[in-house]
Amino acid sequence: MIVIGKKIEEGAIAFLNKEYLYLGIWSTCFAIVLGFTVDNLEMQNKDHPTNFPFTATSFLIGSFTSIVAGYIGMRVAVYTNNRVTFSCATDENVGFNVAFRGGQVLGFVLVGVALLMLMLIIIIFKGSWFDG
Repeated sequence: MIVIGKKIEEGAIAFLNKEYLYLGIWSTCFAIVLGFTVDNLEMQNKDHPTNFPFTATSFLIGSFTSIVAGYIGMRVAVYTNNRVTFSCATDENVGFNVAFRGGQVLGFVLVGVALLMLMLIIIIFKGSWFDG
């Protein structure tokens, strides 16, 4: 079971590395498009110009948050998978509890990371958008 668990973990990490390569390329290209369209219009606005590409930056931070959440989620899922398999072999009620708790950890961590990043974006952008 340990050998199979290691192989699953290696496969999951290899998958994430390849996925994040493509996600990084796509996110960078789309952030450039956002910068030249939406942010450029906002920065050239004569009434209330902005001095920073807020939309493209928010998109890149969201992409990075997605990468972190996906990595944490995959690690927790693979870690929990081995324990659930072992627990179900001994007692299926224990296996259910291990799986349920692994899902709870995964859900709370992902929501927590997302809320943390959203609050940081709001605080930083609010501080740089307004004069005081």
